[in-house]
Amino acid sequence: MDSTSLGQVSQDGATDVDAVVIGAGIGGLYAARKLAADGLSVLGFDSAADVGGVWRHNGYPGARVDIEAYYYSFFDPEIYPKWQWSMRYPPQPELLAYLQHYADHYGLRQFFRFSTRVQAMQWEPQTNRWQVRTDTGETVYARHVVMATGQLSKSRQLPFAGVEDFQGQWLETSHWPDEPVDLTGKRVAVIGTGSSGAQVIAAIAGQVESLHVFQRTPNYVVPSQNSPMDQDRYRELSENLGELWDRVMETGVAYLAPTTEVSASAMTAEQQLQRLEDQWAFGGLSMTFAFPDQKTDWETNDLVSNFVRRKIRDAIDDPALADKLEPRDYPIGTRRLVVCNGYYEAFNQDNVHLVDLRTDSIERVTATGIETSAGFHEVDVIISALGFDAFTGALDSIDIRNAEGQKPTDGWESGPHAYLGLMVHGFPNMYVLTGPGSPSVLVNFNVHNVFHVDYVADLITFMDEHGHGSVEATREAQDEWHTQTQDAADGLLRKQVKNYMVHVNDDGSRVFIPYSGGWSKYVDIVTRIAEEGYSGFTFTGQRELDSTTANRAAAAVSS
Repeated sequence: MDSTSLGQVSQDGATDVDAVVIGAGIGGLYAARKLAADGLSVLGFDSAADVGGVWRHNGYPGARVDIEAYYYSFFDPEIYPKWQWSMRYPPQPELLAYLQHYADHYGLRQFFRFSTRVQAMQWEPQTNRWQVRTDTGETVYARHVVMATGQLSKSRQLPFAGVEDFQGQWLETSHWPDEPVDLTGKRVAVIGTGSSGAQVIAAIAGQVESLHVFQRTPNYVVPSQNSPMDQDRYRELSENLGELWDRVMETGVAYLAPTTEVSASAMTAEQQLQRLEDQWAFGGLSMTFAFPDQKTDWETNDLVSNFVRRKIRDAIDDPALADKLEPRDYPIGTRRLVVCNGYYEAFNQDNVHLVDLRTDSIERVTATGIETSAGFHEVDVIISALGFDAFTGALDSIDIRNAEGQKPTDGWESGPHAYLGLMVHGFPNMYVLTGPGSPSVLVNFNVHNVFHVDYVADLITFMDEHGHGSVEATREAQDEWHTQTQDAADGLLRKQVKNYMVHVNDDGSRVFIPYSGGWSKYVDIVTRIAEEGYSGFTFTGQRELDSTTANRAAAAVSS
């Protein structure tokens, strides 16, 4: 690690760097690489023992990405052509190996302190610095902080009495142990049937003695139709990465998908059915965009929902069980579609039992199992798959304070929001990658993180060129962007249905948290804002440029 990457050491022994990066997943790794390449001193932190982010923590059996690896990749000419994915939808070990390879190739571990948790951050306006304190006792001062903590990283805790009494093995899908876990012959309970719950259920059903699945809300679970990676296609894409990036940036979801501009009403019944069968055969998330109007039109959505419901019932032998597993209370696409092979088929096994929490509630956890209103289930292992405290959890896990002592989530009583989904008013020089008000969880996180990091890097260069010490979003711009975000979501069925992307206020008003106007439109808007001199941002605190920064700014201008 050279002196530039290390930063400077102050008289009190604290390190002073240009940028702190929190998180060593997709966004954090790219941020460290990009900012260091721009000549900034960078120091990163991650609570894990190594790189990987969610793809290190989510190491449960069956964990797999739900976007094809053609696009869930860094479009990097040094990486893309040489890496060999085995499947269209790679499993967690392969995704982790990919991120480790990326870190190895660019020597990114040198920028990170691992097994280190950031506990607190305090903005100091007199120096235009963030004071960053860790659980190891280290204090770092940074001009900029990149929050690469992700929107789906802080797991939800089990809300049941007696959790601390259980004497068996506790496991959590979102923080799976690094060491191997042998569930062979065990009596296992899985609580939660979202993406992680469904994947682990399908993966372990054949090896455990018994499996009790505690389901609150049935989900639409569709197969990935996974297959070996088409290496000829992959090679062709690798030879035209610039063109591929441009095509991806013109999509609504930040990856290429089998979409159509033809509405369901413009098709015959036979054409509608053929379209649905084609999407089913393609697999993955394709059922969420079978027709362009299914997100806003109840009748069109019913076509898709009923088609998938029939597929679900066809996979389940017991009609009474199918009644419990079939999602009927909400339309498809209003919750995150779950992609998993063999989920419903697992319930055809004699050792797999469904506990329907709509009629059989959990009363408490005991030393040996789970007590419900209908009886007791003795188990050796409890696996929590309750999902994440989305949007706010990762930020609230750090005591972040601005000059007035406020936390970034203090102003989110009526729903999380940030200017462009990137900066929170009142918190200078702090960038929340894929934050609330960006497309975020609606699109490909890999592409989104890269775009946001590039945007942050350009903004920092702009500041250095003009001698600015700090930047933050104005209150007016943040409020206006929040209005635009809600306008984009008006008419969406998803906004009308309970799900983690919707914040419901006490008066019944609903706030849709991500920007739903489409990836390409979002990119166009925020790019134009940059080209117009970063309208909606306010720059303060002129600072004297040191020689390193001056040289960096001069190089940026000349290029």
